[in-house]
Amino acid sequence: MADIPVYLIAGFLDGGKTDFINGILEDGFAREDKTLLICCEEGELEYEQKALDNVTVVTADEETALTCSQCKEWEKQYKPKQVLIEYNGMWSMERLYREVLPANWVLYQVMTFVDANTFETYAKNMGQIMMEKITNADLLVFNRCTDELKAALRKRNLRMVNRRADIYLEDL
Repeated sequence: MADIPVYLIAGFLDGGKTDFINGILEDGFAREDKTLLICCEEGELEYEQKALDNVTVVTADEETALTCSQCKEWEKQYKPKQVLIEYNGMWSMERLYREVLPANWVLYQVMTFVDANTFETYAKNMGQIMMEKITNADLLVFNRCTDELKAALRKRNLRMVNRRADIYLEDL
């Protein structure tokens, strides 16, 4: 079986995951290659229908519903050339890596999106879950940043947590 690139979009509710996915789809990310989009949580935003021409959207509402055998079934049924996963922020990424992704599904990029306004609260109350998303990221985006939040995030020195990620502090 041919390798299938997987792009993992992680983060908590209202972090900007769906907005990002809509943006890349509208920019033509799936124009050439048949794409499977696995949605693992339902946020406030919906996917833009006009950008879903070459995209099949499937849902895994429960962490236990996302299994290796289910992924293989979707691959067989939809024959994607690439996979996007909008991952639930409360689910373990370790389980995804070890138990869920089929051997031919190659993780190309992990992108984590965080609402800068809720970051400190989440980090304090769900530190391990939050830090797992940050330490695994290739791209780390903090959305809805004010100048004060940008200063606080710079002071926090996120480079100590993840040295390889590209980190962006996006305005409101």
